[in-house]
Amino acid sequence: MLAEAYRGGEIQGPTVVEFPLRAPDGEVARVSAEVRVSRCGPHHLLVAWERGNRQALARAAQHLARTCWMEWNLTGQPPRASFGVRHVLGLHRDAPLPGLVDVAAMTDHAGAESLYQVLYDVLLRGRTAECDLRLPARRNGVLRLLAEPVFRPGGPVWAVRGVMMDVTGDRLTRHRARHAEREATRARDRAQAFGEVAAAFRDALSPRFAGGKVPSGLETAAVYRPDEGAGVGGDWYKARVLPDGRTLLALGDARGHGLAAVTLMAKLRYALAGLAFTAHPVEHLTGWLSDVACDDGPESTATAIVGAYHPERRLLRWVSAGHPAPLLLRDGRVRPLALPPDATGLPLGVVPDTAYTAVETVLAAGDVVLMYSDGLVERRGSDIDADTELLRHRAERLARTSLRRGTGGLQAYAEHVVRAMSDSPQTDDATLLAVRCLP
Repeated sequence: MLAEAYRGGEIQGPTVVEFPLRAPDGEVARVSAEVRVSRCGPHHLLVAWERGNRQALARAAQHLARTCWMEWNLTGQPPRASFGVRHVLGLHRDAPLPGLVDVAAMTDHAGAESLYQVLYDVLLRGRTAECDLRLPARRNGVLRLLAEPVFRPGGPVWAVRGVMMDVTGDRLTRHRARHAEREATRARDRAQAFGEVAAAFRDALSPRFAGGKVPSGLETAAVYRPDEGAGVGGDWYKARVLPDGRTLLALGDARGHGLAAVTLMAKLRYALAGLAFTAHPVEHLTGWLSDVACDDGPESTATAIVGAYHPERRLLRWVSAGHPAPLLLRDGRVRPLALPPDATGLPLGVVPDTAYTAVETVLAAGDVVLMYSDGLVERRGSDIDADTELLRHRAERLARTSLRRGTGGLQAYAEHVVRAMSDSPQTDDATLLAVRCLP
């Protein structure tokens, strides 16, 4: 440094120099200093040092934070700037320091207008102002400028001092966050609209089921509990007296949620209503219903209980297409209806031309049959057999306290059963169809 300063005459440094220094007590300490060397006259050198390396740390901090400062003098003197200003502005290291007009030329039209407003506030109003400057030459990098006036002692503003920080990453993060928020809002709005359409569709297609007595000697009640998350599901049911005197009793669950499930549910429900008028036995109706589901492709599957009640014999003939067997409440006890192995059929829509076997159950006066969808018993992380046993136990207990004769008694009982099996939040829709055999 000494030789270079003497030969070239240019100031050398600041350079960080470290050396050991022995203290009076004999301890050796590490000393760090910033040294500058400049030539003074033809034969002398001026050596100046500052204990510590505060300037080096300041430069490092500015570099890491991509921050710099500049001061523009209004008297025509060259601007002053901190170390790293060219790096922040994206200039060559040998480029001259830019004036205020040069900075305005470096930004886009919006940035130039913002800069002029800042200068108006600083120079004419004498107050601090700030703005963003986008630099097209730096791949649309963004600088945050905070400027303040520098007053001549007892006089007007004679300089503008500004701190500039590269906030490109921050602005990009904010832009992405706003974009993500907008997309999330659009997705939420689409999902809400989709759910509202599906719910309206389902409501329009759901049976207007008032319950009560039917001409075939049955009392019926139904409860539907929607899924709180997906909004709508594929549960459906049907209870209708047929021209031949039988009563069609059916309950099913179309695969999935949303509009697709509601569409399949509607197709199966209306198809069964039409097929039932052929007066064919329920095993044939179920097979044909499965073929209807097969026509919609491999994703259009459903489970169902399809039954027909013969009032003259108090006989319920029913078919399970991959669906839980109904429960029978008799003499205060609840048990699942027996489902022989050969009567356990495939879900609807799995294989064309599937043959089903019907189960025959003779009912007695006062018997109550409970048909339900799996959403009433299935719980995430739980055993389905244990949950079915829980339903049996609660239905039996509630029969002693909630099941009354007369108008509305069966409906109130069905609602109590569904409420007893409900969790919060509901993760699947659930349906219960209750049928009581009257004396």
